[in-house]
Amino acid sequence: MTTTMNDLAAEAVRVASARWLAAVDTRDADRIAAFYADDGVFLVPNAPAANGRGQVRGVWTQLLSAPNLSLTWTPNSVEVSQAGDLASEVGTYQLGMDGPAGRIEDDGKYVVVWRRGASDWEVAADIFNSNRSLPLP
Repeated sequence: MTTTMNDLAAEAVRVASARWLAAVDTRDADRIAAFYADDGVFLVPNAPAANGRGQVRGVWTQLLSAPNLSLTWTPNSVEVSQAGDLASEVGTYQLGMDGPAGRIEDDGKYVVVWRRGASDWEVAADIFNSNRSLPLP
């Protein structure tokens, strides 16, 4: 099988995603936010959109402050545009943290839109949502 430019780009996105996840393990919001484009958006459930790297950093700072935070994600697919300048990553995540009433565990799915930046791939849009049902009153 012949390796295409888009295959190489998809692999580069997978590598960037793995580096991003490693940055989460450092608990450094600046390092994590650096993966986003200057105008990137982070769409967290039950919160307003975080527009731009500064707001994204703020959301990550809040998330990283959760006690005993654990976060992992696994890309299931990476598709690169024909032009090779955009890519979509679709996958699953697992999230855990200690809350006031005990351990909180979540799992779900996500979509990240990557854009080829000046020197590397950068996150243009990042959204995730839970597979778990909302607690009903």
